[in-house]
Amino acid sequence: MNYKKLISDRFARIPSYRPTDTSGAVVALLAGLAVGAVLGVLFAPDSGKRTRERISDKALGATDNIKDGFHSIKERMATGKDSLISMKDRLVDNVKTKANTVSQDFKDFKNEEIDKAKSSIKQVADEANESIQRS
Repeated sequence: MNYKKLISDRFARIPSYRPTDTSGAVVALLAGLAVGAVLGVLFAPDSGKRTRERISDKALGATDNIKDGFHSIKERMATGKDSLISMKDRLVDNVKTKANTVSQDFKDFKNEEIDKAKSSIKQVADEANESIQRS
């Protein structure tokens, strides 16, 4: 039996379930830590004082690991934010450059067409003048 498919099908039926949601994993991690700590205390071969010291040391180590993970995620988010801002700036600059190029091309085209029209009108006017003077 394909348990992964069965589990994912069951979760897919839950309206608020999102596969990218990591809160369930964090809750499961914390629950596992708590169960492990309780079982460790119950089955510890050491004295109560020694066991409490070991639990305290493990809790401090876990706290440090969580803090390090949080800072790592925070740094990656800051780096990602900076990267997105840089990408946005480059995109805006590219759009401005393209818009300026198109605007200049249009102005050049417009001026060429106006010059052609003026030249054609002048030529027709000159021909009309010559024709009138011959008559």
